[in-house]
Order: sequence, then structure tokens, then C-alpha cells
Amino acid sequence: MELIGIARRSPVLTRTHFGCLRSVYTLNVTRGCEFRCVYCYARGYPAAPPAGTVHLFGDLPARLAQELDRPRRRKVIDGVAFNTASDSFQTHPRILDITYQAMQVLLDRGIGLSFLTKGWIPDRFGPLFADHPGLVAARIGLVSLRPHYRDLFEPHAATAAERLQNIERLIAWGIPVEVRIDPIIPFVTDDEASIRELYEALAARGIRTVSLSYLHLRPALLDQLQQELPPTELSLIGACFKTRPWSVVGASTRSKLMPRVLRQKGYARFMGLAPEFGIKPFICACKNPDLPAHLCTNAQRFRPMEPALEKKARQLSLFGDERC
Repeated sequence: MELIGIARRSPVLTRTHFGCLRSVYTLNVTRGCEFRCVYCYARGYPAAPPAGTVHLFGDLPARLAQELDRPRRRKVIDGVAFNTASDSFQTHPRILDITYQAMQVLLDRGIGLSFLTKGWIPDRFGPLFADHPGLVAARIGLVSLRPHYRDLFEPHAATAAERLQNIERLIAWGIPVEVRIDPIIPFVTDDEASIRELYEALAARGIRTVSLSYLHLRPALLDQLQQELPPTELSLIGACFKTRPWSVVGASTRSKLMPRVLRQKGYARFMGLAPEFGIKPFICACKNPDLPAHLCTNAQRFRPMEPALEKKARQLSLFGDERC
């Protein structure tokens, strides 16, 4: 991976207006992410760097401090969600340094932060988090314990074992931890045996809350799936979305959602098995506008959200076999 340092030209903190991040301030330490998960929608952003390249905002901590110390703005920021289009704990030392410094800037000013990671959290973050009780909320992204899944969908992220260790260490540091099971891959990670295996490992580490969301497709994801998945998995996923229309989900994002009945059956398996392990699952509202769901970011905690109607858009091709 090539890491290129760039200056931040726009404000560090931005306020979002969609889904589970609605009205939450967010920041990204990098543009692009070394993990390059197959299903990552951010890889399709127009400003995303080319494959093998990550842009690091090296001046971000200083710029962040300047923004926060403006009296007018300082009063309205209660918490910040980290790296919503990348990952806070990519492995490059410079990325970790900037992440640490940016988190320290917030915590030293009494501003809370949340993050979702599929990476390994270095030990040096433990004292930083522990010294600011009540200001850090963590989510670990973990969909499956099976190496085959990681090899196909998240080959550069931390292993399942490392993410389970993250949970143990975060809890030992006094940090509340939730797990995000997203994206659930139909017919790959949503069978009963896989769910039981995952729930058992999470319950053994004290996890009591998880958020759920099935894979959904955006136009830019199609090339990624076709280029990076083997034919068997590509065919399974393609069959689920083949006849689905493009819909406007959230503020303006065009997506293909899995058929509602398939999602309902899958979520029912997760819900049905959860009580056996003392786990309470929540369905994420971002990708389920047609189902009762919840806002599931740690920045907002879990708040009920009524189902919204999908806004129909014109039919577009998934794998080239539909017509407008």
C-alpha cells in the first residue's frame, strides 16, 4: 500500500443528514482504506484514491483543534463518529498516530467519540480510553468467525480472533462495546450454524447488544463484486438482487435492497437464536427503510425509527440482464 500525505482543505468535522448518522458530526483520518473490503461502498466514491493508495490527512489533529476551539462551534458538539468511510485502526503507523492524536484532541476537551472497526486496536489506545471514562463508545464489525468468509470479503482486515480479542481488551479498559453484524451475506453467513457460532463467541465475551444489516448494493459495488468474488458467491448474491429495483435510501443514495421477505426470514433467524445467548439484536435503519428498525450508531445510541417507504427509481441492470 502507498500512503500519501495530503492537506485537509475542507472542514474536518462534517455533519451528516442520513440514516443512522443523521445529525452526527463525523471525521475521516484517511481517504481510502487499506482493508479494501469487497463490499465497501466508500471505494466507489468519486474522490476515492486508486487501488493500493490511501490518502492521509496529516494536518488533521491541528485542524481539528482549531475548529473545536472556536467558541461558537465548541458548544454544539457533544460527540464525533470516527472514520465512517474508512477505518480508524488501519495498520500503517502514521495512520495510527494521526488517529491517536485526533482522538486525544477530542477527549482532552471532554468531547465523546465513537468508532466502528474491523482492525486491530493497538495497546497504546487503552490508557487513552481508560483515562476518559464515559467518553468512548466502541463497535466491532464482525459478521462471521469462518476464515473462508474473511478470505473472500475482508482479506486485509483483522482476523475474527483478533476482533474477539479487541472486545475483551476494550471491556477490560472500561469501554462499552457493541458488535455490528454487517453486511450479512445471504446464504453465506446467515445459516443457523454460522449464527450460533458467532453468538456463542460474542456471549462468552460479554456482548449483549448487536446491530444487524444485510448486504445492499450501490451502483459502484457491482464492478467490485464481479471482479473480486468467485463465481459461486457472485451467483448467490446476484440471484438475491437480480429483479430488485433501484431505490432511493436515505437522503439520496440509490441502492438495491434484498427482497423484504428474504431479509425478514434472515433477521428472524438472528432474533430467534439470540435469547439463548442473552443477546438483544437490533435491525439497522440505514438499509431497512421498509422494516421496523433502529438508529444504531454509538454516537446516537439505539433509538427507535419507524419504517420509511422506499422511493422507487427507474429499473437498472444488476448483472446486465435487466432493461430500463
